[in-house]
Formats: sequence, C-alpha cells, structure tokens
Amino acid sequence: MTTFQFAASPAPPSLRRVIGWLADFFRLAWGLLYWNSRKSWFRLRRGRTACPCQSPSDSGRALETQCEAMVTWQKPERFRRVCPLLVHTPQGWRCSADTADVRPFWGRALGYYGGTILGTYLALALAVFIFLRAVGYPVSIFQVAWPGSWHRVGQARGWYFTERARQAFAANRTAEAVLYLSNAYEFDPSNYAAGLTLAKVLQSGQPIASNRIYERLYREHRPQQEATAEDWFRALLARGDFPGICALAKDRLLHDTPTASAWMRALVFASEQSASDQTLRSIREVPALAAWRPLIDAELLALAGRKAEARAALDRPNWDQIPPYGVYYRISRLIEAGSIFQALDVLGTSAGRLDPETTCTLQLEAFARQDAQRLRRQLFERLLADRLTGPSVKVLTAHLIRHPESSLFDRLCTQFQRAPLPFNTDNAPAYFSLLCAAGCQGDWIRFGEMGRVLTKQSGLSPALLLTVENFFRGRSTTDRVVSILPALPLPVELDYALIERYPGRQSTATSRP
Repeated sequence: MTTFQFAASPAPPSLRRVIGWLADFFRLAWGLLYWNSRKSWFRLRRGRTACPCQSPSDSGRALETQCEAMVTWQKPERFRRVCPLLVHTPQGWRCSADTADVRPFWGRALGYYGGTILGTYLALALAVFIFLRAVGYPVSIFQVAWPGSWHRVGQARGWYFTERARQAFAANRTAEAVLYLSNAYEFDPSNYAAGLTLAKVLQSGQPIASNRIYERLYREHRPQQEATAEDWFRALLARGDFPGICALAKDRLLHDTPTASAWMRALVFASEQSASDQTLRSIREVPALAAWRPLIDAELLALAGRKAEARAALDRPNWDQIPPYGVYYRISRLIEAGSIFQALDVLGTSAGRLDPETTCTLQLEAFARQDAQRLRRQLFERLLADRLTGPSVKVLTAHLIRHPESSLFDRLCTQFQRAPLPFNTDNAPAYFSLLCAAGCQGDWIRFGEMGRVLTKQSGLSPALLLTVENFFRGRSTTDRVVSILPALPLPVELDYALIERYPGRQSTATSRP
C-alpha cells in the first residue's frame, strides 16, 4: 500500500514577518540587558576574556569583524538598537570598533526600558482617566497621571459617591444612600462631612459601626474634634450608652475644653444612670480638674448612698470658684433635698453665672417641688408672654415632661398654635419636643395634631409615629425611652428629661433623695 506524506505548508509571508518581528522584539528586550552586561564584564576584565560579540575568527579590527550577536536576528539591522557600533559595509554588516574599543550602551538600555515603561504608564493612565470620566468622577488627566495627585482621585471618587448618596436620600432610598456614603468615606477618609453623615445614619441600626466612625473622626480631624464630640455624645445619649458617655466626657474634660460644664453634666448624668463612680474617682485627683472637686466629692457620696453626707457637702464653703455647672448642680441638688428656699437664695446670689434658660429651668423646678402652683404658673405665663422661640419651647416642654400639668401644656400648645414657629432645621426640634410632651401628658388629640404636622413637614413616617405613640401609651415591648430617642431629633435637654422619666427596668440609676 502506498503511503503519502504531505510536507507542512510554509507560513504565509505576512505571518512570517509578524513572527520574525515578535522574535526580534523579545530578543531586543533581553539583549539590552544580556549584551550590555557581557560587554561591561569584558571591559572590567580588560582583555583577559574574549570579546562577547565579535566573531573570534575575524581580525578584530574595525569594519572587518563580523558581529556574532546579530546572527540569530530575523533582521540583523535591528540589532543596532542594542549596539550602534554595528554598521553596513560593502562586505555586509560589520562592527565599527576594534576589539579593545567594544563597550556597553547602558544609556540606550535605560532609554528603551524607561520609554517603554513611561509609554505604558501614560497609556494606562489615559485609559483610567477615560474610564473615570465616563463613570462621572470629576478628575483631570494630571490627577490620574501624577502620583503626587492620586489622593485627589480618591477625593473625587468620594465626592461622586457623596453626591449619589444625596440623590438617594432625596429619593428616600436610605439603604442605597448608606452604601454610597460608605463608599465615599472609604475612598476619601478626609471627607469629614461624609463620615459624620454616615455615623449619624448608622447610630440607630448599627451603633457599633457608628461608634467606630465617630471615634475615627474624633481622632483624625483635630480641628473638628469638639463638634464631633458633641454629635457623638448626642448619639450615645439617645442610645443610652452611659459607659461610652463617661469615657468621652472624661477625655473632653482632660482636654480643658471651654465647654467643660456641659461635659461634667454629661459625666454626672451618665454616672448616675449607670450607677458607676469609676470615672469620677479616676479624675478626682487630676490637678487640672481641681476646681470640680467639691462637686465630685458630693456626687461620689450620693452614688454611694450616703445621702446625709452628700447633702452636708452642699453647705461647705468651697463652692465659690466652681465652674457654672457646679452652681447648677448645687442648686438642683438642694431642690431635690427639699431645701427650696436655700436653693433660691443661692440662685439669687449666682446672678450672671447662669444663663436665662438655666435660671428659668431651676426656678420652675423649685416651684414644682415646693408645690407653689401660683408662682409656677406666673413664671410659665411670663415665658409665654414673649414670642415663643426654640429655646423657650425647650425649657417649657422639658419642665412639663419632668412635672406634667395638663393646664399648662394646654396653654403652651394654644400659644404655639397662635404664633407657630416656621418649620425649618432650627425649629424642627421644638415640634418634636411638643410631640413628646403631648405623649407624656397623655394628650392624644395634641399628639395627633403635632404628628400630622411632622408627617407633612418633616417626612416623619407613620410607622415611626405609631412606634412613638405606642411607647407613650405603654403598648411597647420596652419601657426604656432610649428605644425611640435615636429616631427623634430632640434637644439634649429633652433627652435628659425623657431618660430621667423613663429610665426603664433595665436602668441601674440610683434614686435621688
């Protein structure tokens, strides 16, 4: 039987040229390093080794000696990119240098490699720039290409996701907005606004994640540290995280902040609610806080249940140099102990050390504890006589939460309806304060009226409104008001008042005398 053998068909000329070009390209990439290295070694050995590239059978003289290094190249002239000593003569390609003059060309190698790397880098930078611009990031080609400006690319990405988050919030797509905010803060940790917004949004559903973001903002953004601490404190207070408040308040007090009085009040309140004196004891001997020692000593006695000694501590003569909250603390504790007239005397002699809101708050508290209804009503009416403001509504609603009185609440609501505050960001807390005060009074007609206003003006969801109503009606699964406070934008004074009234069975707060 005859066997037929078929010879392999030669590759088409165009394919052979492509293959040859690719082969020479890789020879060039390798040869720039290989031949320059061998030539460098040849120069170092100074004739003690054979020339690595010239044919050993030739004379070694210029223009007479062939180049062995180019033999395997598909086109020998391409080897000139490695070694420009190669020239074309009538006899063919020859080396233009004597053997002793053969030398490396590292500059060419660096030029080719550097040019290739730079070209590739610029091509990739251009591709990334086109992609980022197509997505919508506001970046320039310089920011993408120059390593010193790469942080601006992260800022641009952060801005892009922040804008997407804003649009998602406007469309009431909260979950999507939170995802965008997370991306914005991840890409640009310097975006303080995005981080703060994310921390506020997460404070109710994901408190641990919220605390981590607040802590990072607090440590990394020093110029905004006080503002961050205030927002963080509001979140901790609304959730009833009293150990967290103690730690934060201690840190702020040790920083000698101008708002030390507010932080000492937060520390005392959190210590009482958690029935823990650990933080107060840890700062008692700090020299920078020596002015607070009379208050700390009195509070430590109260937390230990030594009520008589705590009361006696209020009469010591070392309260004169204490900061403003110390004055408030002493007067409020005298009122709680039943020493109303002494408290009012101290209040009278402390004129100028307390602001008008605090003075009215203490006066109303004293009259309510003394059951001096006529004086209480007169002061209440005097506050109503002026045009209602956010601060005045805060003082009155906080008082009515602590000491409910349906007739006074009715007067407040009537005056508010007669001259309502314009609904805006500044006045929204006043509306929510009236809603909570109505729930505490059990005035469900007023509660419904205020709920309808908030549903229409602020976008308060009916489901959240029902949750708040169920809490105040006693239909909730918990009796701790911190279960609803994170969702309500209330003033801090209202949070204090509501937590005092509804501490819940889980609270370990000490009872006051």
